[in-house]
Amino acid sequence: MNFIIIVIISAVMQLFMPWWIVAVVPFAVYFWRPGNSPFLASFAAIAFVWLAYGFYLHLISDGAMSNRIAEILSLSNGYILLLVTALIGGLVGGLSGLSGFLIKGLLPGRLPHASSRN
Repeated sequence: MNFIIIVIISAVMQLFMPWWIVAVVPFAVYFWRPGNSPFLASFAAIAFVWLAYGFYLHLISDGAMSNRIAEILSLSNGYILLLVTALIGGLVGGLSGLSGFLIKGLLPGRLPHASSRN
């Protein structure tokens, strides 16, 4: 469920906010909602959003934009650039989701895991 929430909110917020909103959304979701595997879910959600949007931009420009940027960065083609972009976004999202989860565990009276038992 957190995966879907992160994907939807990040995709909408990404249209109006700067790129670093992808760090705020997973942090907030895992700070307020219980969930398991915060790094993996946040990584996958943000990587999916960035890969989907990058692929959309690649298609509407017929690959011209991503191929030119890939050429500047000495990459073989635009598809590799899309994968690198998804990896970077995924790492930012994954680490922020994990941070929200761990900071929630530091607060007194809050359990970091929904299934944790004392």
